[in-house]
Amino acid sequence: MVSRDAYQTALDLLSRRDHFRRELSDKLRHRDFPTDQIEAAVARCEELGLVNDERVAERFVEVRAATRGWGPNRLAAELQKRGVPRNDAERLATVSSELGEEAIRTALKKLEVRAPERWWQDSQRRARMISSLIARGFAADVAISAVTEMAASRENTTDALDDQ
Repeated sequence: MVSRDAYQTALDLLSRRDHFRRELSDKLRHRDFPTDQIEAAVARCEELGLVNDERVAERFVEVRAATRGWGPNRLAAELQKRGVPRNDAERLATVSSELGEEAIRTALKKLEVRAPERWWQDSQRRARMISSLIARGFAADVAISAVTEMAASRENTTDALDDQ
């Protein structure tokens, strides 16, 4: 039987934003509902289509990649922390090439803001940029390529300004 209190609390939480199944269960548990009532309430929400981990994960990946500059490895790890099984997390964290490019651009912008002037001329700074991209969840080859390309474009822009 679905407890009205646990179910109503779940609906109230879901009215504010989507939740992963485990996240919703944890919030109900934190409010001291018994386990059987939590399971019944979350199951009812799933039956009604109000809780759908795949839908929430897709949106999570889209937003975090575009606005925070997270790469596929970080996205998969974050999904796993939220209760998405590993295989599903890895599949859902695979982004389109367009979203992947947007993610790397966002990450580079965020990193460049903190970088010193003419960072691209210092091999240690370039290495730190690459390392930071890897920490954000991008593959090493993608990070190297992105930093190399950005450094080359900065160098070309600087050379053009120097010529004027």
